Amino acid sequence: MSIFIAWGNVHQSYPFEQIPTALLTPKLRQARPEQQRLLQRYRCRWVAHFLLWELVKTAKISTALLSQIAYSQSQRPYFPTPNIDFNISHSGNWVAVMLKVDEKKEGIQSAVGIDIEFPQKARDYAALLGHFAAEQEQQWFAKQPDKKTAFYRIWCLREALLKSQGVGIVKLSEVDHQADSQQLFSAYCPQGEALFTEELPFYFAAFANETLATAHYFYWNDKGLIPTELKQKICYKVNRTLTDF
Repeated sequence: MSIFIAWGNVHQSYPFEQIPTALLTPKLRQARPEQQRLLQRYRCRWVAHFLLWELVKTAKISTALLSQIAYSQSQRPYFPTPNIDFNISHSGNWVAVMLKVDEKKEGIQSAVGIDIEFPQKARDYAALLGHFAAEQEQQWFAKQPDKKTAFYRIWCLREALLKSQGVGIVKLSEVDHQADSQQLFSAYCPQGEALFTEELPFYFAAFANETLATAHYFYWNDKGLIPTELKQKICYKVNRTLTDF
């Protein structure tokens, strides 16, 4: 099993032309939009697809998979090969992609979810939590000195779990986040591990139905994907009781 995660900024330079046309999604083959809001989304799609293409090559699996991307009823993109899964997130000018490959094909169903948040305005974090967080979690939040980071830790971890199955934020309240013991429980994802960090230019959370301890991290610059490490990770067990540890 191998996990690869990469991120980049939409204002960086990418050699999009290197991707064969046959490996582009239908939306990427559409004409470049003129409206600024649509243009931003279009650029994010290109960066996400490019980073996925780079990760597929890094994982040494067939790039032909990019021409086989399908969409679930909730519009979550996926590969038809069960042992390979990917997930994408973007916020502001940042895009992140996660890829998981299980080398043993039989009986393996890969599942990953990723969420990044680049806050661009102040929010009433306590009020927002009142809509989906349990009382115990709100009490934990009230004790945290850095309210902004605490909120996005709560939010991003939930999103990463739910996105692994293509479930929307309407189910945020159905994720049980136990911050003190670093455990997460949800009926909307399998057993696995999750992590959160604030050390990147954005808040970042990832989930996989395997260990994340050996995940490979990369950031994009003009020379390509540059390997890096996350040094301030907060790691969680997902859907595991204390007897599972």
